[in-house]
Amino acid sequence: METQNSINELIYLIAFTKLKGISEIDKKNIFIHLGSAQQVFEYCKSKQELHHIYWPLEIAKREIDFISKHAIQSISILDKDYPEKLIHIDDAPLLLYHKGKGNIHLPYLISIVGTRAHTRQSFAIIKDLIEGIKHLPIGIISGLALGIDTIAHKTALEYTLPTWAVLGHGLDMIYPTQNRQLAISILEQGGLFTEFTSKTSPLHFHFPKRNRIVAGLSDATIVVETDTKGGSMITAGLAFKYNREVFAAPGKIYDPKSRGCLALIKNNMASIYHDPIHFLEAMQWPIPEKPKIRKQNQQRSFNWDPISQQIIEFIDIHSPVQEAFIHEHFSMESAQLAAKLLDLELDGAIERQAGNQYARKID
Repeated sequence: METQNSINELIYLIAFTKLKGISEIDKKNIFIHLGSAQQVFEYCKSKQELHHIYWPLEIAKREIDFISKHAIQSISILDKDYPEKLIHIDDAPLLLYHKGKGNIHLPYLISIVGTRAHTRQSFAIIKDLIEGIKHLPIGIISGLALGIDTIAHKTALEYTLPTWAVLGHGLDMIYPTQNRQLAISILEQGGLFTEFTSKTSPLHFHFPKRNRIVAGLSDATIVVETDTKGGSMITAGLAFKYNREVFAAPGKIYDPKSRGCLALIKNNMASIYHDPIHFLEAMQWPIPEKPKIRKQNQQRSFNWDPISQQIIEFIDIHSPVQEAFIHEHFSMESAQLAAKLLDLELDGAIERQAGNQYARKID
């Protein structure tokens, strides 16, 4: 049960986290040096040049009411429950809000990140990875965004691995709203983390702050698919800065969804992610006694003509892609294209999806 002293300290700490004009690194250093937020407050009030700083104590009191009502755990950087891996980064948040049944203090933690506009290959990569590491006491970290984040969380839940989503807003909402039910499921096996108080909207500049927590919580960050700009590249860059391991699935050299991964590898910021065994060996983590070796998608010995081969490669890069877009690119008769697509579908090279779209078939 919390004492009045601990509640008072939390009021000052919440208010301190909301002070403007002080970097996260400076806040962390001041707080650790003085030992409590109330000491920081009293120090500021004792200095004429700092006396004018506004501390939003009433807002902090309302936040305590909110977290008490919704059974949200507040974790100070000085608390024993603060994530051990996160505490070592320079700009670690002073205060985390957590909701969920999972225990983040696991020997192994990885983050899986990537683009929202992913290809079908990402499903196979993530499923193989999680299936290949499920023998470990391990947790999966991501950011609850659409795309790769969603696949990572859902696949972890499918294999009953704990997973945590780090949010770029307060715990009074879920963004994107499409992932509300997913967030509820995550609470059962892991949890939700944020450094933001309630009524904090998911503004674009909050997500780089979110990404540093994703990187800081993890032993390794794996980038599945991404272009050269976006949150995944920020997360990978921060993980590299924090001296954490970074891996990137290389993909195809002309695929925009692989350009970011290839850039990370080219700039020696990431190792190539090949398969779970390779990953475990690189991390020097235990390998399962009977590792599953995924059979590569072996193309049957079809002798496709050059146009059919070009169609396969085009679908592979743009998957999933509308038939109209394929038709526009190849400028061929509709009946001829339909025949080509049907032949390739029967050969098992591609598959037709809802909305008259085609995708590369992943065995």
